[in-house]
Parts: sequence; C-alpha cells; structure tokens
Amino acid sequence: METLLAILHVSYLVIVLVILFGLTIFVHELGHFLVALRCGMVIDTFSIGFGPAIWKRRRNGITYKIGWIPIGGYVALPQLDPAAMELIQGKDKAGGKPEDKPGLPWISPWKKILVSLAGASFNVLFGVLLAWVVYVSPGVIPEETSAVLGMVKPASGAWEAGLRPGDEILAVNGSPVKTWNDFTIECHLVSGRDHKVMLTVRSDEEVKDIEVATAENSSEIQVIDGIDRAHVCQVGGLLDGSPAEDAGLLQRDIVRQFNGTRVLDSEHLVELVSECGEATTTIVVERDGKLLEMPITPKHDGKYDRAMIGIMFGEIYVLPWMQYKKPWDQIKHDAKSIFRILRALTSRREGEARRAAGALGGPPAIIFMLWNAISISLLNAIGFIRFLNINLAILNLLPIPVLDGGHIVFALWEGLTRRRVHPRVINILVNVFAVLIIGVILIISVRDFIRLPKWMRLGEASESVIEQKDE
Repeated sequence: METLLAILHVSYLVIVLVILFGLTIFVHELGHFLVALRCGMVIDTFSIGFGPAIWKRRRNGITYKIGWIPIGGYVALPQLDPAAMELIQGKDKAGGKPEDKPGLPWISPWKKILVSLAGASFNVLFGVLLAWVVYVSPGVIPEETSAVLGMVKPASGAWEAGLRPGDEILAVNGSPVKTWNDFTIECHLVSGRDHKVMLTVRSDEEVKDIEVATAENSSEIQVIDGIDRAHVCQVGGLLDGSPAEDAGLLQRDIVRQFNGTRVLDSEHLVELVSECGEATTTIVVERDGKLLEMPITPKHDGKYDRAMIGIMFGEIYVLPWMQYKKPWDQIKHDAKSIFRILRALTSRREGEARRAAGALGGPPAIIFMLWNAISISLLNAIGFIRFLNINLAILNLLPIPVLDGGHIVFALWEGLTRRRVHPRVINILVNVFAVLIIGVILIISVRDFIRLPKWMRLGEASESVIEQKDE
C-alpha cells in the first residue's frame, strides 16, 4: 500500500509539473498566435517544444505540434522571421527560404511589434491572474516585510562584529533590503574580493553600520556565518483549557508580541513566557491582517518546570515567490528580482557579474524548484509559476536576435528608416544567437545536474515546514 501511495504521489507531482510548466509556454505562444491571426499574418506552425515532433496536426494551413525538446516553443511567422530558426525548430513548417514564398502580403512594422510584444504580455496577464489566485486563497503565508535576525551564534564573526537577535537589516553596501531574501541576494552579489559587506542595521532604535565577513555555504552562495532569520511564529494548535485558549487565541494566529517584546520565532516566545512566569501580561497576534492585543496569564507546568501558555507552534519559512500577498506587490517583487540579476550581470563591480552568472539556473533548476514547490503545496507551485511567467516575459523582451525583443528591434528599424532588414541578415543573426543561447543553456544545465545532490539535501530547508511543538 505504501509503495502504491508513493507511486501515486510521484505521478501527481509529475502531472502537475507538466501542466504548469506547459501552461507557461502555451500562454506565451498563444499570445503571439492570437495577435498574429488578428493582424492577418501568415502562420506556418504553432509549436510547444523544439525539434522533431512527438505529435502534430495540420489544419487550415497551420501545423500544430509538440516537439521533443521541452524547453520552450514558437509560432513560425514567415513575415516576422522569414527563414525562421531551422536549426532548432525542425523542418516541419511549410516553408524554406524567404524567396521561396512569393505572394506573402506586406505587414506593417507596427503590427510586427504588436505580435512580438504579445507573448510577453500574455505571460504578464497570466502572472497577474495567478497573483490574484494567491491573494484570494485561504491560508496564504503572511507577508515578510523586513529582514530581522532571529539567531546570532555567540563567538561567531557576526556576534563579534556586533550583530544581535532582533536586529533589522536595512541595507547591504548601501542597497536597501526589505526581506531576508533581498538580504541574502545582496550579500552574495556585493561581497567583493575581500568577502565582506557593510550592513546598515537598526538595533534598539539605533541605526548603525556594521562590517561583517561572508563565507561560501554548501550551495556556493556567499552568506554571513552564524546567523539565521527570524521566523514567523504561528499558532499550530491549542491545548484544551490552556491560557492561550482562555485568552482567545485561534489556530493560524501569528504571534507578533509578548509582554511588549517583538517575538522573533517560537523559541524566542518560549523564553519570553518563561521569563514572565505566571504574571498576567499581554500578547499581540495577527489575524486576517489585523493586530489584536489580549491579556494572558501563563501557568506553571510541573512536567517542564516552567511557565507555559499551551499552544503548539507552526513555524513558517517564507519562500522567495511567496513573500507578498497583494497582487501588485507580488508582481513588483518578481520583476525586481530579474532586473537585479540583469543589473548584476552587467556590473563592473569586482566579481558581481561572475557571482550573478554562478547563481543562474537552467531548465533542470527550474524543474527542481517547481517540483519542490508542488511538493509543499499547489498554492506554492502557483506562486512559483507566477514568478516564472514574469521573469520569462522580461527576458523575452531583451533586444537579442532570436528573442521577441530582437524582432522588435528589427521592426523598429524598418518603421523608423522605412528600410527592411534583409531576410538573410535576420536569418543569420537569429540562428547564430539561437546556437549561442542553446549553448549557454546546456552549460548551465550541466552545472545544475552537478549541483542537484546538494539541492536535494537542502530541499527540506526550503519547504514551509509545520513543526509541532508544545509551549
């Protein structure tokens, strides 16, 4: 029975992964397809995937196919890309060289621009739809709006530099950070040759700068050793007749303050309750986005020989694509993430471009992260697909031949100069850059497979773990 359940679980993960990943590609190509139809353009092929066809049908002069290489898709438009990418699209299209296709109607460059923009636009619209799904779904992970230290190991470099639990990181080397994920990314990218960063920290209402050394962790990311983030302290359950139940706490409440002190995580709350003893105090919880303050009186527990309030904790570990609840905040974060990486890739700072390139992932990394997200929950998977759609939309608009942004540049040239770029020039540029991009993807993918064992060992740390513990 356990084997059957395991097989069913893996089958479910595979089916959901294929559907969600396929939807991202389908939505992009559907945008090109529908706008091209509306603009009266000739369409040779609508394909999900590249290379020879696993399945194909021809209807109304258009070939619909699924290719063997599942890393993208295309709509073959001879008026936009005259000779197309024969090297990767295969030869299923009804075409050849542009001069072999007489009678193709002229299409204005502005229509070409609309068609080129359509794929990315559909990805953004799909991302917005998914953001609303996350927003209206119950049980969404609460927003993370600051980078706060929950733990600093005594005698560590961070402790000696002056960092303490409860400190809030405001900036890294002058770049503002809002979440722990922002903080981690900046530490990795800007640590420099000396592997040090300057942190702007708010500690006990005092703002100060602290220089701290970074070190490479097992994931090859530069981090500050000896520290950990503050975790959201959620009520996972209540003991019958407990002080927490009497006070009016409910399951899924998030404990924000106890006895006037900000709660950093469940262990911190245990310490605060123990220090308070059986004196009546106040507890502040977040419920449905609102803060509620209520009196509470801990009781001494003989078994543990300390004061307790009788709750079970549910620790929440916020994933990068689930940090915000409002749809606009979700989309803005997704866009800022990819723009930060692009800025780092073109940076002249010491080592920043190299570290940014090292953090890039190919199709194996995307599939692994999506698999992990699905394993956690379908809602997490939807959040990741939203993140992926916004990122792919922006990347596709880069002014590189073979990408949509390259076709926009060709069309703009035609519109501004009233001279078309020669089809042979487009063909050469598109195919050369297609080979270069495929080569980069293959190199990154090989690196992903080398890193895969490390990711699998670290996978549990990235899940939204509900750890039941008595308090």
